[in-house]
Formats: sequence, structure tokens, C-alpha cells
Amino acid sequence: MVRYKSTVPNLPGGITPIMGQLVIGSLRRAVFVCVEILLRIFRWLMVTYWIPSPRLNPPDTLNHSKWGTHRYIEIHGIKLHYVEKGSNSKPLMMFLHGLPDFWYSWRYQMHEFSKDYWTVALDLPGFGRSEPPINRITYKISNLAYIVCSLITTLGKSDCILVGNGAGALLGWQLVNQYPEKVSKYIMLGTPSEAVLQELFRRDAIPLRKILKYAFLMYAGSAPTVLARAGDYAIFDELLGANAKPQDVEAYKYTFAQPAALEFALMAFRENFNDFLLEQYELRVGKPSNTPGLFLFGEQDCFIDPEEYVALLLSVYHPLETRFVPRVGQLMHQDNPKLVNKSISEFLRERVTEPKDLDNNTPEKQILVKEFCSNCYGKAHSKSEAHHEGCATDCDGQELKHLIHKLRVPIAS
Repeated sequence: MVRYKSTVPNLPGGITPIMGQLVIGSLRRAVFVCVEILLRIFRWLMVTYWIPSPRLNPPDTLNHSKWGTHRYIEIHGIKLHYVEKGSNSKPLMMFLHGLPDFWYSWRYQMHEFSKDYWTVALDLPGFGRSEPPINRITYKISNLAYIVCSLITTLGKSDCILVGNGAGALLGWQLVNQYPEKVSKYIMLGTPSEAVLQELFRRDAIPLRKILKYAFLMYAGSAPTVLARAGDYAIFDELLGANAKPQDVEAYKYTFAQPAALEFALMAFRENFNDFLLEQYELRVGKPSNTPGLFLFGEQDCFIDPEEYVALLLSVYHPLETRFVPRVGQLMHQDNPKLVNKSISEFLRERVTEPKDLDNNTPEKQILVKEFCSNCYGKAHSKSEAHHEGCATDCDGQELKHLIHKLRVPIAS
């Protein structure tokens, strides 16, 4: 028998070829198992990223007595929630939140100004603990202004000091225009009036990235709410900033984790974005506002150069004081409440001077005067389509959406 000598050399350390193959095979298997585990972890993370944690109980800070007392009131068939602090014998100071937001946004201002005013922070319909509307047209800015006006009257006050932020500022400007007798003074944060935004849009002064963002919110179906829930509502970590207290972030996440909360916020945006690009209907020309006002704009929230719109604001609203707040973002009243409160306090202490006579070249504002049907705000009709078909000639209903409204100079508000 002929024997052949193996030509395969021994591996270092005395490891035979067979043992080497076993080691290599084991390493390959270990790598395969590790990759499989990593893939499973990645898939699990992807699933949990899109499915937020359940939130069954509100954080303690939402019910803390230091922020005020929770109340409910029915306005035009909608059960509204608000938080009050201070004596109702004092002048009313009304706070309007933006999107996505709720009454809690104003906790620092209520704590500060409740010594001298009856402070009331409202949850708009469908936000926080307020009941949602039956019809989406309730979210039209003119209709929301009507609801706030009715709330002021129902609270037993003839007027109020009005404070708004973001979309709440848009609503505040509308209230100043639509019901000037209900506003003794106003403070708007971060957002100019809808009329000024329309004029800026006409001048191509709004950045393209903002237009694309708004177009996505408008036409992307349910995608915005899906993204808002991603990362366990990471949108609120970004909105409130890195310096926000954990209980405050949790308060926002809990509130907007409630059924359909984000959907109602998106509905409110879409109902008004539709009208923003459409033609104006049935206007009357009025004099510029004589109500004293303060406009605060922040350093990091100015997606439009203030020089582009401050002059427009001053041409329509005066006496109007404008102030720049450094190093704050969209929620400036939470980012730096001391500085914002100081600015508001100084403005409220100022003695109002008589407005100067307006020359004939001053742009005039135009105000919608179409009547509103109070049934649009309540639950008297189970079929909204039939309701609007029957009363479209009497109210600003869904049937007339195509008529409302596009800005042309002179500036409309």
C-alpha cells in the first residue's frame, strides 16, 4: 500500500486542519447568530419607534393647584375646558394657545398675572379636555373668534386683555379685527396676522421650506399624525427644547396621546389653510385698529425676516409696540417666561396715548361681515351636509368655502 504524506501544514499552536475548520465554522456561525440578533433588535426598535408607549394616567403637574382651578363651560353646544386663577372681580386676561398646544402652555403667565388679573387659559375645541366640535367648519378662524367672544360674554365680562401665541396669535388678531369691543389690550407672540402672512405670501417672502412643510401637513393624509407619534411623541421633545422639565414634556405627550387629539390639531390647521389660498368674500372696509397692542417675536422663531412684516403690522394695527426676545423659539413664553412676563408687565403698566390721526394713504383693513349660524358650533344636526345645504345662505358654511378668501392690497385682516 502506498501512503501519501499530507501537504497541508499544521496551523500555529498545534491546531490541526480539522480543528481549524471547526473554529472557522464556529466563528461563521457566531457571526450569523449575532447578525440575526441585531436584525431582530432593529426590527423590534422599528416597531416600537412607530408605536408610542401607552399613557393611561395624567402626570401630576396637569392637576397641580398652583396652576389654577379647572372649569367647564358650554358655548354653542360645545363643552369647553379652561383653567382659571385669580379673582373674577378683576379684569379678565384671556390666553389662547397655538398648534399643537393646550392650556398648560400658559402656566407661568397665569401664575405671574393672577395677582392683578383674572387669568383664564382656554382649551380650544378638540384640544386638551375640551369637547371636539361636530363640524370641522368650527375651526375656521372667524368661527373660533365667535366662540371666544361668546366665552368672554358668558364669563360675565365685557372685554379682556387678550394673549395669544402661534396659531393662538392668529386667532387673537382675528378677534381684534372682528370684535374690537371685546379686547381692551392685546399681546401677540411670534406670529403676525393672517392678512400680513397673505401679503408676504403674495410677495414670495415666505421661505420655500415653510411652504413645503405646510403643503405636507395639508395634503399628506394621515402621515403627519403618524410622524408626530413616532419616537414616543418625539415631536414634543423637540418643541419644548432640551431644557424642558421631564414632567412638562410628559404633560404634552399625555395630552396629545389621547384619542384623536393630534387629528383635531391637524383638522384645525387644514380648515384654515384651505381658506388662506382662496378668494375673499363679502368684505366691508373699516378703519385700522385703535386697540393698544404688543407684538413679541423671538430670535429662533423668525422663519420670516421681521423687517418683512413689522412695517405691515404697524400700518394696520396701532398703537402697536414691537419687541424682540433673544434666544427663544416657538414657545417663547415657556423658553424664557421671566423676560416675556416682564415685557408684558411693562406694556400693561404703560399709559395708553391717543392714536395719531391717520392720513389718507394708510392701508385699510377689510373685515368679513357674513353672519354665522350658531347651530354650526353645536350638535343640533346629526348630518352636517344637510345642515350646511340648508343654511349656507345664512352662515359661513362648508358650501361657501370656495369663496373665502384671498388678500389683495389694501391689506385684509
